[in-house]
This record gives sequence, structure tokens and C-alpha cells, in this order.
Amino acid sequence: MSALPPTPLPLRVLVVDDQPMQRLVVRRTLAKLGHEVSEAASGEEALALMGRQDIDLVVSDWIMDGMDGIALCRALRERPGRYVYFILMSSRDTREDLIEGLDAGADDFLRKPVDFDELAVRLRSGQRLLELQAGLEERNQQLQAAYQQIERDVDAAGVFQKSLLPQETLGAPGTRFAWLFLPSRFVSGDALNYFRLDEHRIAFYNFDVAGHGVASAMVAMIVTQMLSPRFSGGIVQDALAAQPGGAAATPAEVVRRLNARLVQAGLGASYLTCVFGLLDPRNGEVRLVRAGHTLPLVVHRDGAVRVVEEDGDLPVGMFEDVPYRDIELTLPPGSRLCIYSDGVTECENPQGVPYGLQRLVDFLTATAALPAAELPRAFEGEIRAWAGGEGIEFQDDISMLVLEHVDGADPQSANERESGT
Repeated sequence: MSALPPTPLPLRVLVVDDQPMQRLVVRRTLAKLGHEVSEAASGEEALALMGRQDIDLVVSDWIMDGMDGIALCRALRERPGRYVYFILMSSRDTREDLIEGLDAGADDFLRKPVDFDELAVRLRSGQRLLELQAGLEERNQQLQAAYQQIERDVDAAGVFQKSLLPQETLGAPGTRFAWLFLPSRFVSGDALNYFRLDEHRIAFYNFDVAGHGVASAMVAMIVTQMLSPRFSGGIVQDALAAQPGGAAATPAEVVRRLNARLVQAGLGASYLTCVFGLLDPRNGEVRLVRAGHTLPLVVHRDGAVRVVEEDGDLPVGMFEDVPYRDIELTLPPGSRLCIYSDGVTECENPQGVPYGLQRLVDFLTATAALPAAELPRAFEGEIRAWAGGEGIEFQDDISMLVLEHVDGADPQSANERESGT
């Protein structure tokens, strides 16, 4: 017999054969190659042994009493856990035998009587595969750890983003607010808010950053900060300071400045559609800009819905020096203004049919008598049922802001808590 070539690293090898002399010969050969060797006289004994200790590679005879090599191989492949390389020894070498062995899960074959040089070569082949498998497992573990870290980071970003949503009432007589916020993933490219601009005006907005995922959510959070009245050097403060005599900034001026800031920031292909407006709760007068956003809806007390179809302007952040203009309307007492992202109207049912504007109009008509605070939860049930039921994952972010103008003498209007989901 020629000198046996060495193998790089020792393997934990299990030899399975019901012939003691055959096991002894194979064991000694494997020991000379530097491997750690165990023995089993049957398939049942081999499975029991592998339940107690780790094995890298099995060399098993095909024909044995009780559980033969094929049955052992099948049983091994059904077990969870790390991969074990399987070499099947047999004097059977027909095409049908090879197919049966491979179908059972065998990785390689050795013809009996065993050529020990060939055994050493096949062991090295098995070892290379096992090393590749170990490397893949290690990389998978690293990827899993990285993915878990990303999940934690995205969860934290989602918590922070939700903290930027409306948190408190304004205590503004004559006005009620309600809102809905349903991210398609952990974070959202949609945002909404409302805040007191001055003694007689309340600012509000709903915007939708193009795209999905973390990149859009980061832009949404940046823009939210820019529009925040608490943000030093923000868009609203700039617009206010530019007005002569401290007059209120117009929505058009705010959006114009926001567009210039985003274009200057160079956020790549990111842009957003939005409605930004001002409401005077004393008389229900509204001035707003619709920059590429969905059509605002005015819902009257009797359920009649007016679609605000005045021409809108270009989305924000696409081009320099875009002119924006105000749309003026009045909310009669008891009426509501509904603004929403396109995730609402474009939400598809399981058959691929979008929810659409008309269904939204019908829903708002049917719920006109519902208290404003209850509207978001009612619409969440509506849109989830449309999309496929509870627990459905939306394909796009969904957001909605509802402003209701009520009689300023109504005590509920000052004390009722705004709601959101």
C-alpha cells in the first residue's frame, strides 16, 4: 500500500459496519491519518452515539442487519442541526445503486473492498466541504448578528419617529384634530403634525417622502425637524421672520423655503409631496398648499364631501425656484378637512384593486356623524379589511390627518383630546 497523504485537520469520524474486522481496518487507517474515530456496529447504535457526541463525517457500510446504511443516511438527514458528511461503502455500483444512495442523502461512495488511498482522498473532499459549510455557518451567524443590530437600530428610529407625531392637545376652541399613522415597515416616509403658529392660527401638514424604508424615513425625520416650531433656525421661524410687521407666514412662503432648503441639502433623488396649511379656528378659514399631494377632502356635517380639486403645485425638493400658491377655503361649523397620503388610495386588496378616492369619499360620508376622535380607528379597520385583514403588512405607508371646525362655544372643542393610532 502506498504512503497515505496527510489531511490538514483532524475530523471526528464515525465508522459504521456490522463486521468487526472491517471496522478495525478502517479505524486504523483513519487513525493513521490523524482523525478521531468512533465505531458503531449498526445504524441504530450509530444514531444513538451521534445523539451523545458531535460527529463530522460518517463512513457506513450499505448492507447491515437491522437499519442499513441507506436507512441510516435518511434518518441522519431528517435530524436538525449541523451537517454531517456521509460516505457509503458498498460493493454495489450500478447506476440504480448510485441513484438510490444519492437520493437517500449520501455525499460520496467507496467501493468494497476499500482502497485506503481512495478513502484518504474522499475524506479530504469531505473535509473541504465541511470547512466550507463551517465558514458559511460562521458568516451566517455574523449576518444574523448584523441583521439583529439593524433591527434594533430601525426599531429605535421608529420609536423616535413616533415621538415626533402629535403628542398633546392644543386647547384651541373651535377645533378638533384626529390622525392615523400606519408605517408599512418599522419606519415611515410619511409624517404629519399640527401646532399653534400664532395667537389665531394653527399650522398643520401631512407629507409623504418618495420611496420606502430607512432612507425615506430619515428624510421624513429631517423635514419634521425643519418644520417644528421648536427647531432653532427652522423653516417656519424663517418664514415668520421674513413677514413685515410680524404678519403670519403664508403656507406658500413656508413651502417655498422648505423646497429651497431641501434642494440645497442635496438629498439625492429624495423629494416629497405635501399639504401644508394654516387654520383660523375662529372662523374656519383655511389656506393651504398642495404640493403634488393627494386631493384634500372637505366633509360637511350632512355627509356631503367636496373634493378640493384646485390645481396643485410641484412636489417639494425636486427643482429650484418653484413658485407655490395658496388655496383658500372655509370650513363651516361641523365640517372636517381630511388630508392623507397616497398609501390610502393606492392600498390594494388581495385581488390587486386599489382602494381609490371614491371609496374614501364613501367612507367619510358614512362616518360623518362619528366623533372626530373615533374616525382614525374606524378607518384603520376599514383599510385593514380592504387590504386583507388584521395583521396585514401594508405595501406603502398610510397616514391621515383630520381637522374639524366646531362652534367656538362648544366646550368639547377645547377639552377633547386629539387622537391618533
